[in-house]
Amino acid sequence: MDDHERQASWDAAGTAVAALVEDGMRLGLGTGRSAAAGIRAVGRRVRDGLRGSGVPTSVRRDDLAALEGIPCIPLDEALDLAFDGADAVTADGLVVKGAGGAMVRERIVALAARRFIVLIDDSKCVGSLDEWGRLPVAVLPFAEHSVTRALGEMSPIRRESLSDDGLVLIDVVPPAGSDWRRIADDIAGIPGVVDHGLFVVDPGDVLVGRPGGAHPMPAVR
Repeated sequence: MDDHERQASWDAAGTAVAALVEDGMRLGLGTGRSAAAGIRAVGRRVRDGLRGSGVPTSVRRDDLAALEGIPCIPLDEALDLAFDGADAVTADGLVVKGAGGAMVRERIVALAARRFIVLIDDSKCVGSLDEWGRLPVAVLPFAEHSVTRALGEMSPIRRESLSDDGLVLIDVVPPAGSDWRRIADDIAGIPGVVDHGLFVVDPGDVLVGRPGGAHPMPAVR
């Protein structure tokens, strides 16, 4: 899939999720590139008269929402709908997020929403998360070294940049064949870890964009 096809796929997924937005909804606006397509699609509907507002999950998406005319609001009550992209998704709804480093805010917003939609293209559908192979972890700066030691068996690599919230971002490589849920739970219990990038969603809430439109997530190839 070339860049043009991928953008067409993201645009199709974004258009599909924007069609679910009803007048007056409070939205969670994700950080991924497919989420950006969704924000732009919602913006088109806003310019056509739709009333709505959103809680962006990153500074760059706050800027995009403002550009598209979507009023940004604080997360002070429940959201009606949230949408975001993903790095990898399995048929049973295991999702890895966080390549952009915003997984802490993304989880907060997803849990605040009555419905959370994941927007991807075909390349993000995997038979196992081992095909993606990396799990992001967000860590308090004070605990960076102790957490890195605790993660030592999973080849931790610190990213150069911090998250929007000033958190250290570390990518780990779970051993092939691992139970990713168990590993994520173990990581969450390490003092100093704020969150990780493993999400669990309803597979029915995963939209796969293709140049011809968006469809529910297919069976694993």
